[in-house]
Amino acid sequence: MTTVTITSLTKTYPNQPAPVLKDFSLSVNDGEMVALLGPSGSGKSTLLKLITGIERPDSGDIQFDGASILKVAPNQRGAVLMFQKSYLFPFLTVEDNIGFGLKVQGASSQTIRAEVKRMLDLIGLPGIERRRPGQLSGGEGQRVALARALVTNPKLLLLDEPLSSLDTEVRLNLQEAIRNIQRELGVTTIFVTHDLGEAMAMSDRMALLLNGEIVAVDKPEALYHRPRSVAAARFMGVSTFLSGDPLHVQNEACTSSQKVFAIRPEHIRVQSEGCAESLPGVVSDCVFRGEYIEYQVAVNGASVRARMSMPAPTFPHGAQVFVKFPREKLFEVAS
Repeated sequence: MTTVTITSLTKTYPNQPAPVLKDFSLSVNDGEMVALLGPSGSGKSTLLKLITGIERPDSGDIQFDGASILKVAPNQRGAVLMFQKSYLFPFLTVEDNIGFGLKVQGASSQTIRAEVKRMLDLIGLPGIERRRPGQLSGGEGQRVALARALVTNPKLLLLDEPLSSLDTEVRLNLQEAIRNIQRELGVTTIFVTHDLGEAMAMSDRMALLLNGEIVAVDKPEALYHRPRSVAAARFMGVSTFLSGDPLHVQNEACTSSQKVFAIRPEHIRVQSEGCAESLPGVVSDCVFRGEYIEYQVAVNGASVRARMSMPAPTFPHGAQVFVKFPREKLFEVAS
C-alpha cells in the first residue's frame, strides 16, 4: 500500500494568533493504522484536510512513498476521508452509493456490481444493495460509508471520528469491524479520535496531539503503561505525580532539578494500615463504579486519585487511610 511521511507541517488560519499545527511530523508505515488522539481544537481534523488537499499548509511537506503530494490535485492523491456522519446520497441506493467512486473513474457496470457485492460481504451487510440510506441504522450507514471509501482501493484511509455519534454497543462492534477490515485489506490508515479507549483498541500506534504538536508516539500499551512526559501521562489518564523522593507527594509545581515520577490510578492502593511504601491521607470521595471503586484522597496537600478493582474496601468521607505507591509501578517522566 502506502507509506506516509509528514514533515515539519505548519498551518495557521486567518485571524488566529497561533498556528493550529506547529512543526508537525509523523510517519505512518505501509498497512499501519495510527490513531491521532487529541482534544477538540488540537489540530486533528486540520491535518486530515491538509492531507486530502482541502487546505494547504504554510510550510512543511506530505509524502506518499517518498513523493510529495502537495502539488497533486486533491482528487488524484488517493486519500479518502470518512467523516463522523455517513453523508450517503439519500436519493441513491446502497449499491449506487458504494459504487459512485468507481463510476466516476469509468469502471464498467459489471465491475461496479462485483465490487459492491465484495464490499458488502466485507462489511457484513450482504444483500442490501437496493436499500436507501433512510432505511439504514446509524451503524449500517457508517458501514456503507466505509465500503464507499474503500471500494476505490485508496492509498490512504482517513477516519475523522466516524463512530462518535453511535450508541456504545454499535460503536464497539464497529471498532472491531473497522479494525478487521483494515487488517484484511492492508490499507494504510490514520484514525482521528478524542476517545482513549477507542484509540487503544484500534491502532497499531498512537500519536498524542496537544496544541498542534505531537507530544508522544508509541504502541498503545507502551503509552498506557509508560508515557515519557507529564503531558503525555496526563493524556493517558495519569493524575498523580511525585517529585524528588518518590514517596513524597508534591503538588504539580516541581523544580527543574527534581526527578518526576508518575503512577497509574489503578496501581495505587488505599488501605486502612500503613506500610513501607505508603503515606497517610484523608478520604475526600469514594465512588462505586461497577467494576472498580474510585477514591479521591488528600495526601500531603495533594489530591490523589486511585482505582481499585472489586472487591475493594469502601471508606467514608473524612476517613483516615494509608495510600500505597508500589515502587515497581512508579515510572519517571520528563516535566
